[in-house]
Amino acid sequence: MRKAGELIAEFMREKKLASNRENPIGQGAYGVVYPSDTPGNVMKQTHLSWRDSGSDLEQEANLQAIAAEMGIAPRVAGLETFRGDVGNRIEMADVRDNFETHNTGSKFPTGRDAVRVNQQLGQLALKGVRLEDRHSDNVLYNKMTGRPMQIDFGIAGRVEGSEQAATLAMATAEGFEAAGLGDVASIYRATVMDLLEGGDVAEAMDVAKQGFSRLQKIK
Repeated sequence: MRKAGELIAEFMREKKLASNRENPIGQGAYGVVYPSDTPGNVMKQTHLSWRDSGSDLEQEANLQAIAAEMGIAPRVAGLETFRGDVGNRIEMADVRDNFETHNTGSKFPTGRDAVRVNQQLGQLALKGVRLEDRHSDNVLYNKMTGRPMQIDFGIAGRVEGSEQAATLAMATAEGFEAAGLGDVASIYRATVMDLLEGGDVAEAMDVAKQGFSRLQKIK
């Protein structure tokens, strides 16, 4: 039997979180983000079960944790799941004090922002993570340095083999294009994809890594 004090504390916590949820930081079709009861953290909570939304919050938290260890995503503080997987929530660091959105009139990052975002997507690909849906609301930028911070790992997954090579190549090619190197991007992308179509995954990965090494040198 749970002690009465524990039940009261849990009730008061849920009451506080419910109040915070009434004034969300952001919201979408499948979830809402609002202040946590722990100062300095926020909650991302789903409206639907993962079966209905297609988003596995446990997987999302695990993939974000990988990026957080690399310093390119908010630190994951915890994951709470509920019966039926409805209302599952991730608690993470609130980075708004140091990071902001860049409203450039484009739905997706452009120019130097896009180069930096794709450099980070390539780093994730090397860790076996494919991160998609990088529209402007899913990337924040350091107010001082402009360094990107990746948020929302709802559309992401693990990759290996040919898929990993292709993921790295696509991020690198898009980074080249953002840097104004369209011809380099076209040749590089075609080379990697030709190798993959020919079944030479190891060589394709080697070429993909060589191109990414060049992209990382662009400031």
